[in-house]
Formats: sequence, C-alpha cells, structure tokens
Amino acid sequence: MKFFRVTIGTFALFLMLVNSVQAGFGVTPPYVTNVSLTRNSVYDQTIYLVRSDPTTDLKATISIDVPGINDWFTIKEGTVFTLPSGVQKIPMTVHVAVPANADFKQYKGNIRIKTGPSDDKVTEGAVSISLGAQLDVDISVIDKEIKDFKVRKIGISDLNEGHKFGWLYFPGKIRFEMLIENNGNVPVAPSDVVFKIYDKTGNVLLEETHKKGKITDVAPFKTDTVFAELPTKLPAGSYLARFEVYNEKEVKLNGEVNVSILPYGTLQAAGFGFLGLSLAHKLSIIIPIIVFFVLCILIFIRIRRR
Repeated sequence: MKFFRVTIGTFALFLMLVNSVQAGFGVTPPYVTNVSLTRNSVYDQTIYLVRSDPTTDLKATISIDVPGINDWFTIKEGTVFTLPSGVQKIPMTVHVAVPANADFKQYKGNIRIKTGPSDDKVTEGAVSISLGAQLDVDISVIDKEIKDFKVRKIGISDLNEGHKFGWLYFPGKIRFEMLIENNGNVPVAPSDVVFKIYDKTGNVLLEETHKKGKITDVAPFKTDTVFAELPTKLPAGSYLARFEVYNEKEVKLNGEVNVSILPYGTLQAAGFGFLGLSLAHKLSIIIPIIVFFVLCILIFIRIRRR
C-alpha cells in the first residue's frame, strides 16, 4: 500500500513537472537599455516573448514601472494583446520617447509581463497557470551628441558609361548602396565615400572619385539603406575599385568591389545631370545665364529712364 502511494505521488509530481515545462515562458533579451539617449531621442527595442508549448491563445498584460518617466514608454502592440496559439516567438516593441525637458541622468525600473487565458476562462480539466517575466529598464539621458554608425552591408549595380551632349560631358553614375546602423543619438550619414578605381588586375590606378551630393541621414538608433552617387569618366569595361566610407575623418569601412561599366544606353538607369559636370562645364552654362540676366536688367533700367 505504501509503495502504491509513493508511486502515485511520484507520477503526479512527474505530471506537474511536465506541465510546467510545457507552459514555460520567457523573454529575450530580458532588458531595455540605452545609455546614450539625449533630449528628443526616440528609441525602439524589440523584445521576443517565447513560449515552450503554444497550444492555446494567451493574453499578455504589460505594466510599466519606471519611476517618474512611465509616460516616456509605449508598447506598440498595446498593454494587453494576444499571444496566438501555434506561435512560439512573438515580438513586442518597447518605444521610448524622451521629451525636450528631460533631466540629464540615469533612470531605472522594470516592465512586467503577465500571461493568462485569453478569455479569462479555464478549459475544463486544465490547470490555469499564470506565468510572467520582467524586463529590467536602464536608460540614461546625456548632454552630449554622439555621431557614430556602422556599415552593415554594401552593394553596387552596373552602370552606363558617361556621354557627351554638345560640348558638355555627363559622367557615368556609380550608385553605391550601404546599410547603415546609426549607433549615435543624432541623425547621421557618411560624410564622404571615396572610390579609387583600378584596372581589373588592381595594379594601375585609373581614377579617384568622391561622392556627389548629400547622402540621406539615418535616424538615431535605426538601421536603413542609403546610397552614395559617384561620377566616373571611365569608358565601358570591368574595373576593381577600392573604397572608403568616412564619418568625418574616421574611416568606418574599406574594401574592394568590382565595377562593371556598360556602353552608354545599355541600361535605363539615369546618369549624372548638372551635378556631375566638371567645374569648367558648369561655369560654361552659368556665366552666359548670368550675363543674359544682367543685360536684361540693364536694358529694362534704360527703358524705364527713357
């Protein structure tokens, strides 16, 4: 009899452990942290809610407790949302918006996540277990602008060679793609992109060219694709380019890419317009226009005096 009771007890404990494992719940990462926020900063962090056995829908209820700054925080999915059955990993985005009058200091607190039946009812024969997790919050608002980024990925497309129109020469346009991760707290973009273009063996330097125009900024703490456009006067052919991406005087990335220049008109992609002209060619357009307008003004003044 005693053996029977021990066996039943052991089996019951085993079932409880199995149910506990099946109902496991956790978050990754278990924190929201950023030590380089400044006034007017906006920061998003994705947290993944992980279930070991998503056999039913669950309701997640979020509560925020960061003393003095609760109103800075928003859960993009809402403070109550459903964890659907069949999905083990559900993203939750914590949005932090720092106001313009924020004090420069460190802020700590937590965000609690509680889960339970989605309809507040327990299925017959099932055990209702409320599981939860906690995110530690540690953010700092600093009186310093940080301008920094990483280049996560690069790419380059084929291009047409340049062409002449009248006396003007419009160069080909190298379109250099960059995936930029802004690690600072202000908008940022590469200050310069430099291509040193060699013959296809990489031994003879044929041309050095810099980006033209402004590269689009990437917002703080965001990752986005931007483009640098560089002029080239090289004819159709295959080349090797050694590139450098700058943040002011610092080289953030360097490497090599193959450049394929096709005969003019091969691709539909547009080449450089006025921005790509040489200084002499720009002046050859601008100076006659200025002279024309000056003459028009002088003629108008003379007519008025008469």
